[in-house]
Amino acid sequence: MELAHRRLVGRVIRIGLIGVAIAIAISWIVRRAPVPRDLRVQSEAPTVEALGPGDLRIYSRDSSVNLILQGDNILAGLSPKTIAKVRAELEASGADDDTTGLGGSIAQMVKKTVADKIGTHVVFPLSEIREIRYDGDEIVIERHGRGDTRLFDNTKVNGQPLSKSFRREDAERFVEAVRARKNARP
Repeated sequence: MELAHRRLVGRVIRIGLIGVAIAIAISWIVRRAPVPRDLRVQSEAPTVEALGPGDLRIYSRDSSVNLILQGDNILAGLSPKTIAKVRAELEASGADDDTTGLGGSIAQMVKKTVADKIGTHVVFPLSEIREIRYDGDEIVIERHGRGDTRLFDNTKVNGQPLSKSFRREDAERFVEAVRARKNARP
């Protein structure tokens, strides 16, 4: 009985230490991550069926990200194609990995969380936008009191900002649609 008790105590201590390490890591990340306080997100992008008259969706050249004008909001995030690809890769990697024990449980939890949140889109309400323009091959949103936001500017693919990955015609059409929607609102 003494050996079984020692093993149980050892497991409890190990689980406790892992929990403390995870809590420390999360608090370190939260304190150092630059999170804009005025950032709004939507968990899933609207489907094609949810888009109404005058709404618009454009994709980057490689279809990895999209911009959506829906109602009184602009949404920016990963495209449905990219989301499906990431989810499929997460599911495939889970089939090959060892899913037993504490490490397997943590890995499964992380994969499930990533798969659930991968479709999140940043939301820019039209009421907060003073001007939108296509400038230097980028869509620039000028927000009231917050300066310019270059969409996807901080994300780079092959050393190029993702903000410059939209076709000129699509970007100009998107800018005009946003301006028309803003002008139609009181």
